[in-house]
Amino acid sequence: MNDPVYQATLNVEKYTLPLICVFGLLGNTLSSITFLKLPLRRAPCSLYLAVRGFSDNGFLLSLLLPWISSTFDLHLSQVKGVCQIIIFMSYVCGCVSVWLCVFITFENFLLIHNPFAARKVCCDYISKISTGLLVFFALALYSTSLWIMNRDCSPNRHLTELTQILVYTDSLITLVIPTVVIFVLMAVIAYKVLHILQIRKIHSKLSEVIIRDNPSATVHKRILPIAKVTKMLFVVSFVFFALNVPSHVIRLRILIGTFTKGHSTTSVTLATIQSAFQILFYLSFSINIIVYATFGLNFRTVFKKTFCGYVSPTISSQVQTEAINLVQTRRRSMTENNICPAARLIVPEFDRQCHSN
Repeated sequence: MNDPVYQATLNVEKYTLPLICVFGLLGNTLSSITFLKLPLRRAPCSLYLAVRGFSDNGFLLSLLLPWISSTFDLHLSQVKGVCQIIIFMSYVCGCVSVWLCVFITFENFLLIHNPFAARKVCCDYISKISTGLLVFFALALYSTSLWIMNRDCSPNRHLTELTQILVYTDSLITLVIPTVVIFVLMAVIAYKVLHILQIRKIHSKLSEVIIRDNPSATVHKRILPIAKVTKMLFVVSFVFFALNVPSHVIRLRILIGTFTKGHSTTSVTLATIQSAFQILFYLSFSINIIVYATFGLNFRTVFKKTFCGYVSPTISSQVQTEAINLVQTRRRSMTENNICPAARLIVPEFDRQCHSN
């Protein structure tokens, strides 16, 4: 293809790819180490995010090594086993990364839709089992890619049908199903958040009316489960979805055209668009640390403490002692005057026990 726009797009991809890979390798490594540090590693989603950083690095390496080989004329594809390992690594790491994003989105969905179920599902044990099964499934599924390629990194003509099955299966597992699942879960999360915000708005207006009509009335605010929604997790899912969908749509269109017509029918325009969207696809594996640092307060704190020697300001022991003494004094005063704690406003059974006393 001698189209100037297409050639310009290829040049942009050629020169930006190493920058994307190097930045991603560094950022993913630092972010994974951060998520494995206390207190972040106590959260189940931290394991997903840490493992995703390592799998993203594997995918970026599968992009960087061929670029190094072609740029410096190293002919790595002619080295026995190197090409097969690179293809295998790209398949496995791509699958693991996309499904870890699905797990993260599902966990965020449970936190807002059913917080009680989230306490059972979103635990360290479940996250370890899920991650282990995912890695095992990816290794078993894509092991076929190691022996469907010849030594010179060309497809084995005798295994053409098996190669096509692997390509279509990979497209279904890492493209169609995750995209649909993430889109549905994000739509439900957004709907729930908007619904809770609407309820809060109505509750706030009613509180203002009650206080205006009866200034002596006390209105107790109830905290709704929107606080359970992790903003950083939602942004992680959204960024992944936004950067992957354009490339997936073009790739799916090409696959459908190849499947229906029996041969590739990629036009110059479609190839140019695919190359441009491919850059966005690569970015989804390298800019995670920017998302974490921008929307994750706890991540920033642990990151600064781990790599910058930053120590968050703490309350002095004298202030802590004075606060403890104040709480103990108030408790003694409440006991002596037989006053029920403020918890009775929330738990009716406790309220009845106080009155019975």
